[in-house]
Amino acid sequence: MTRIIVVEDDIGQLEELVSFLEYSKHEVRGVADDKGLENCLSQFSPEIVLLDYCLPGENGAMLAEQLRKRFGISIGIVMVTALNRGADRIECRCAGADDYLVKPVNFSELLALIDNMSLRLNSSPLMQQSWQLLLARSELKPPGKLPAIPLTNWELSLLRAMADADNQQADRNTLILALGKSPLHYDPRALEVSISRLRRKLPGLDNSSNPLQTVRGIGYKFIRPLAVVR
Repeated sequence: MTRIIVVEDDIGQLEELVSFLEYSKHEVRGVADDKGLENCLSQFSPEIVLLDYCLPGENGAMLAEQLRKRFGISIGIVMVTALNRGADRIECRCAGADDYLVKPVNFSELLALIDNMSLRLNSSPLMQQSWQLLLARSELKPPGKLPAIPLTNWELSLLRAMADADNQQADRNTLILALGKSPLHYDPRALEVSISRLRRKLPGLDNSSNPLQTVRGIGYKFIRPLAVVR
């Protein structure tokens, strides 16, 4: 089963694609435009996004570029359109789309594309080695077959701040601000307690060390690749 978002402004085609993909045992969400996509991303973490090229507002190529900058190579992006000119294909690939399907969509081709893309994404060395911070689910997914770890809102905020920091190292003030507190009035010992609780949730590395390390006199660092998945 693959998590998929379909972005299509033609309601009939949207319902047809969503129904077919759900029938094919995928977990699917359907939206009609860029605003619907943004709302969906706040609650659902896709592995693949199917984008209509001709959308109201921001077109599919613009959205593909934004998605690629936001998620990197952690998701697959497929453009779905009635246009079949070479220039359109080039634009979409330059914007970050992995593949291109011409309407009317051949459902057998679509399923084959999804299967191949899912296999490629899941076997990517980067994704195999990365810990994934799943924002929509408030979970941290370790690499490999280890189960996802449920996170509190504070734990999610702390890890997000480290993921966004240079070299995944955040000083104490940055982490306190990430919790919505003031460094002038917040007791740093409370931060240490939160970090300690979070550490106890994390599986040890091959050398039995914890991936969340203290940087003496500065703050904390997550020492393994940490990918943010919205």
